[in-house]
Amino acid sequence: VSTQSTGDTLLSPAPTQFLPHEVSFLQNIVKELSNGFSFIDARHKFQRTLVSLMETIPRKESAVLTCTCYVVEPIPHVPSGPQEPGTKEEWVLRPILVLNPKTGCVDALAGTQRAVIRRSDSSFRDYLFDCLTRKEDIQNRAYGTDHLASCILGKDGLPLFVMDLDTGKDKANILKAPQVRSVKSLYTKVVGVFYELVEEYATDEKKYENDWEEPLPDDLRFALRFEKRVLEDLKKKMSSMDINALSEIKSYNEPPPIIATVIQVVMLMLGICGEAELQEWTKIKTFINAELLKKLSKFDPLSRDQSIDVHKVNDRLKGLTASEVKKGGSMPTFLLYQWVIDVISVLRVGESR
Repeated sequence: VSTQSTGDTLLSPAPTQFLPHEVSFLQNIVKELSNGFSFIDARHKFQRTLVSLMETIPRKESAVLTCTCYVVEPIPHVPSGPQEPGTKEEWVLRPILVLNPKTGCVDALAGTQRAVIRRSDSSFRDYLFDCLTRKEDIQNRAYGTDHLASCILGKDGLPLFVMDLDTGKDKANILKAPQVRSVKSLYTKVVGVFYELVEEYATDEKKYENDWEEPLPDDLRFALRFEKRVLEDLKKKMSSMDINALSEIKSYNEPPPIIATVIQVVMLMLGICGEAELQEWTKIKTFINAELLKKLSKFDPLSRDQSIDVHKVNDRLKGLTASEVKKGGSMPTFLLYQWVIDVISVLRVGESR
């Protein structure tokens, strides 16, 4: 909060008054400052949602081994007169989060790890700045692995974040157009959620989507909102899936271990089979039908009627990864696995209150 005065007020016989246009000018300055502080605070609170995004990407596109999130910041300039028309915007990048490929967890960077990166610092990272200036996805090979850099833009067209996805040394894992679209749809969701948070800060009015959000702090509340929208998207895919897509799974007399594990976990989470029945494949496969797809598409993990033991589910999964399921299972199995992990992610955030 600051005060504004005029230099000759004390020397004048009468107090100096601001003209209406001067008052309006100062009010606009205060408003813009307030919006700026709200934006910065919202971006800080949004970090937990970015963690959810980075954990979601490799389970949707298993070729992604790790990823790094950078905050985009403008290079500060001392004003020296009107800016020339057509002057190029200059930016620096500040790394804030990185996905640990060994643990599958996102680590927050601190200290010198968060130091800003300039284009001049390293030619190996030019592709990050290329995606900023062009505002488009850039595929590049750097440090011996393939990368996809994407600039996440705000509603005003200005860059918010840069995501750098690493798909490893094998060129066969470079993301193809459908996979890139899948990742970009996640970015679209995350931008939508971000501006809902910014709007709340600007209006100082909280807008809850359901009862589960009310006890949660802001960072978890918006992370939950993002996780739920990811799950809803997947449920739409499940609802339009043809029952014939499950015929391969149902045809097994003895399914491969990966397929068996995923199906057992699905049955357990939906409450279709108890623990004792999970080893009876002949009984389990009688439930692989159109009714199963309906239950999957309508399932709400936050419903008061649901009771899922996440620890028991994780014990059965035994660290099974998206990459392993995609290689050792079928496409329907991979979708079912994604459903399991998406539900767990919603519960993990929702139950953090």
